[in-house]
Amino acid sequence: MPYTAEHKQQSRQRILDSAVRLFLQQGYEKTGISEIMQDAGLTHGGFYAHFSSKGELYIEAMTHAAKNGRFTAHLNNGKQGEAWLQGVLEGYLNLDHVEGDESPCPLAFLVTDIATRESDVRHAYTRIYKSMNRFISRQATEESNRPGDDIYAVTAMMIGGVAISRAIDDPRLAKRLLHSCKQTAGKLLSGD
Repeated sequence: MPYTAEHKQQSRQRILDSAVRLFLQQGYEKTGISEIMQDAGLTHGGFYAHFSSKGELYIEAMTHAAKNGRFTAHLNNGKQGEAWLQGVLEGYLNLDHVEGDESPCPLAFLVTDIATRESDVRHAYTRIYKSMNRFISRQATEESNRPGDDIYAVTAMMIGGVAISRAIDDPRLAKRLLHSCKQTAGKLLSGD
C-alpha cells in the first residue's frame, strides 16, 4: 500500500529538520545522507523519494532554516520602524544565537561552508541574504531615506558578528563583539 501524501510530507519535513540541525552543526562535508536519515528516524533508501542529491537537500535545508531561523523569528515582533529594527538586532546579536540553542541563522552558521560549494548552493545563499536585506530595508526606509549600502553594512555586521563569535573561544570577547555590532548597527539604522 503506497504512503499518503500527508505521510510523504511529514517524512520530508523530518528529513529537512534533521538536515538543518546536522548541516548547521557539522557542515556539508561532515554530514552524510545516512546520518541525516537515521536522525530523522527513516531508512537510507527513502532519501531519494524526496531529494535527488545531497546538494539539493543542502539547498532546501538552508532555505528551510532561513524561513524558520533566528532572523525570521523576529520579523513579526509586534513592533515597527526603529523599534522593530532594534528588536531584530537584539534577537539576532546575542549569545543564545551564537550557541545555536534555538533557530540558528544559516547565513551566519554556514558562511564559510557555503563559500566552497557549487554555484547553485551559493545562489541559494545569495537569495536568502538578499531577502534579509529587503526585510530590513523596508523597515529602515520607513524611518528615513537611508542608503542601501548602510543596510548591507548592517546585515554584514549581524552575520559576521555571529560567525566570528562562534569561532572565538573567549565568551567575554564574544559578548563584547555582539554588543559592539548591535550598537554600531543601531547607529547606522537610526541615521546617527
